[in-house]
Amino acid sequence: MNPETAPPGLHNDIGESIMKTIMNIRTILAVLAVMTASACHDNLPKTDHYFSDEMVSLSVSVPTIKTKVSEKNSPGTPDAINTLQVFVFDEGGILEASDMTESESVVLTCKTGPKKVVSLVNAPEMTDVTTYSALCSASSFLDDNTIDSMVMSGETEVNLTATSSVTIPVSRLAAKVVLRQVMNNFKFKSDQDAEFLVTHVYLLNVGAERGYLSAATPKQWYNMMELDTFDSPAFTYEQLSSPVKLPYSATWTADKYFYCYPNPTETDSSDETWSARRTRLVLEATLDGEVMYYPVTLPVLEPNSSYEVTVKITRRGSPSPDIPVTGIAAEFSVDVQSWIARDRIEEVI
Repeated sequence: MNPETAPPGLHNDIGESIMKTIMNIRTILAVLAVMTASACHDNLPKTDHYFSDEMVSLSVSVPTIKTKVSEKNSPGTPDAINTLQVFVFDEGGILEASDMTESESVVLTCKTGPKKVVSLVNAPEMTDVTTYSALCSASSFLDDNTIDSMVMSGETEVNLTATSSVTIPVSRLAAKVVLRQVMNNFKFKSDQDAEFLVTHVYLLNVGAERGYLSAATPKQWYNMMELDTFDSPAFTYEQLSSPVKLPYSATWTADKYFYCYPNPTETDSSDETWSARRTRLVLEATLDGEVMYYPVTLPVLEPNSSYEVTVKITRRGSPSPDIPVTGIAAEFSVDVQSWIARDRIEEVI
């Protein structure tokens, strides 16, 4: 039909038909686009670890450590939290965020997804850590501690999907050794009548380092086989301001506190040539002016554990602080306990 001779209104009908066709095509294309997008999404890996790159806030804190009533007379404040350093690692162990504060909590900005979060308390600032494995390989040194600032660590894993908070329990890297009591119970009359003086108390064969997150036999030591007050931290020894006179049948309530890093060494040695060996608590004393030693060989030392020692003197001591006395010379009771929960073990040597 010639458009010029077409009936009136036919032009309008054709235009409307074309517009409807175009709209239908657009609708079909939109539906296809939605179906395609849905299909693409369904083809993504099915994993609980699929998150966007959304940034969220993570608040990290450490709980206040409560001191047992029996420890309130101990020197210093070994529970104090003076600094907190937090590291957040992604699922591949790469450092994503870190910060250090002088409070008990810190807020960091992280991407959503699985994270490993590590807290270090009272530790020197570490600025060169870039991976979790590097932090696992890092060592803390005993002289980083003071009786008012004990190094602690803790870690946890979280899945961040939104702004969150997490509390990470931390525990001390160090072990504590307490001399509670010393009793004079000499068997022989000549020793009973002699003047017995305690002059020094100290730890021997003290590990100088420990991993923040891992344990290994120390490579560096303090007080190897003998007391060295020049290099050793002050909390590993005590030279009594005046000797403690301990007559026969008397008891000295010492309550002397010492701190050391764990010592996993199981095989002991008293050889004159140095090798890794067990840690000892040593009483140095004189009997009518003759110097002698009463070394208490401690169990394998664990972090955040307390070792309470009582000593009953029965005979003359050892000529060396690193040579344990025989069972007939002294009786030692070692009470092993956590700084939080108790677990009693007794050892008589």
